[in-house]
Amino acid sequence: MNQKQNRRIPRWWNWEDILLILLLACTLYFPGIGRISLFDRDEPRFAEAAREMLNSGNFIVPRFDGVLRPDKPPVIYWLMDISYKIFGVSTMAARLPSVIFGSLTLLLVYWMAGRRFGRLTGLLAAMMLAVSALFFAETRLATADSVMIFFTTLTMGCLWSAWDAWNASRANTMPHPQVHNLANVENGSLLNEYPIAGGGGFSWEMAGLFWAAMAGGILTKGVTPIFVICTVLALGLFTGGLPAAWRQTGIKRLPTALPRLFAAAIFKGNWGWCKKLRPLRGLALLAVLICPWFAAAWIETRGKLIAEMLNQNLVQRTTSGLQHHGAPPGFYLAVIWATFWPWSVLLVPAGYHLLRRARGRTPIILDRTAYQFLLAWIVPAWLVFELIVTKMVQYVLPLFIPLAIICADTLVQSWHRMTDVLNAGWFAGARWVWMIIWIILGGGLLLATWKWLAPADGMEFRLIVPTGAALMAVGVAGAMSWNRPAWPFVTVFTFAIALLLADTVSLPAVRQLDISRRAGMDMRLLAQRGYHLAAAGYIEPTLVFYSGGNIQLFGGGPPLATKVPFASPGHPLAPNALKYAVVVNRRTLAWLKRHHFVFYLHTWFSGIQAARGRFVCISVITNVPRGLPAGNSVRTRPGTAPRQGGRHAAG
Repeated sequence: MNQKQNRRIPRWWNWEDILLILLLACTLYFPGIGRISLFDRDEPRFAEAAREMLNSGNFIVPRFDGVLRPDKPPVIYWLMDISYKIFGVSTMAARLPSVIFGSLTLLLVYWMAGRRFGRLTGLLAAMMLAVSALFFAETRLATADSVMIFFTTLTMGCLWSAWDAWNASRANTMPHPQVHNLANVENGSLLNEYPIAGGGGFSWEMAGLFWAAMAGGILTKGVTPIFVICTVLALGLFTGGLPAAWRQTGIKRLPTALPRLFAAAIFKGNWGWCKKLRPLRGLALLAVLICPWFAAAWIETRGKLIAEMLNQNLVQRTTSGLQHHGAPPGFYLAVIWATFWPWSVLLVPAGYHLLRRARGRTPIILDRTAYQFLLAWIVPAWLVFELIVTKMVQYVLPLFIPLAIICADTLVQSWHRMTDVLNAGWFAGARWVWMIIWIILGGGLLLATWKWLAPADGMEFRLIVPTGAALMAVGVAGAMSWNRPAWPFVTVFTFAIALLLADTVSLPAVRQLDISRRAGMDMRLLAQRGYHLAAAGYIEPTLVFYSGGNIQLFGGGPPLATKVPFASPGHPLAPNALKYAVVVNRRTLAWLKRHHFVFYLHTWFSGIQAARGRFVCISVITNVPRGLPAGNSVRTRPGTAPRQGGRHAAG
């Protein structure tokens, strides 16, 4: 072992960075997670399935409202159940695992980027990812995505370490130590050493962590192997014999040389580095970790859960637009400009920077293996998800990690004059487009809420104003510091203030978003008084969670009338008829009136149906008058309506 190998590599990270990242995460993700009701339809399905798992004591098979739920494996439900046991069943407890694992992902990004590109790049990449639009949203939702991103990032971080270790051993040199003060370039010469990818040895413990993280990803959402396989194949093919075989073949001889090209790609591929992962022992460990749950679920449901899970997540999602989420190729390329906002403005120059570094087309001698790994992580998996028919914006979230790293590296190298991709004239002029977009976002929020909220409740609108003003301030502050070292940090902190205002002041004040929670809490009180629960027309999963579960769902009036006993003129209820409380939409209510069913209007609510983004009005009705047993019919005046959210009225 030579003197260079014996020298002590200085620690590149410090505790101040870690505390700053954790402080930013706590400020962004924790406030308001219990005050804002569950959104969309996925959140309440996960939250309710976890509660039913906890109540039943069956931690193998997830169910929603008593029905088998084959959508996701069990890890997210287990994490929610741990949170429920500690904090009780609530909105906050359901979202807490996502918040915790999203915060841990930021630390992983700091580790992955910092040890290869320097401490400043690692810190900046973590901060940029923290406020990117879609990552921020998913980290605060009670779904499996935030936990899946953590396990996928940890898996890819270990894979990256194996790639670094193999390249270091092949060069028979130890990697360079990390340098905190980045290099400056003057007249084409490198004055200080720029940090290259660190690797060192790759121990069995690190390989075991890789396979354990892979198991965690599989048992959370199942997509982690896609990113691993795509990256391994891309690195094996394009850093092996394929480029040389392609150059020898040429375009003209390609049709006749395809078999030879294919053979060169397979047999001359760069597969040796995969041995660092100890695949035989690793696959055995993976089987030990994931097979017990699969076997138990197979036995308990006689294979039904596993078969439906594979059919839904493997077959239907790849071949059809599952749940009306089909989209053509190019969907993710179109939406990335919004989902990766505000850093999507850097995607074009950062992509060019990545390609140049990966190909070594630069006068500065830098280690290109790290850039090759990032390129292999992004491009193949992106193409796979573009080809899958079912498309949802969160599917490509694990690719936000390498995107954030390369954007941060582009900024840091630009500050130290190691790249000129941000010196283009169009990027200098982009500051005004940036500022206009932020002003449109803030102004559009204020105009929309003025139209929807101000006529009904001026106080709610006044609580939206700080968020709208903060969004416009982000654009102004960013334009003033554009393309200077302060710009990303100014944007992170000003956008963090806007998000904090939205989470703690604006969104909790909009009662229209709470329609399912308010109706569900009312239904829960009726259930405590002995009423059976049902819903017709309005069958939101959020209602199931907030009503406490055990609610029967019907598509409309006809199926409701076949199950719930309603009296009709001249035909009173039987004395032993069950008492029902039913949530109905306007269409179902009108159907019941048109067919002369006798019902009693308990209360009504109006608001925004978040899953569909439209205004709705729902009513809570009962089939018996409140306080009277079934069969004692009460004549009521048609058209009588109570106050919204009122305690009791007949109609």
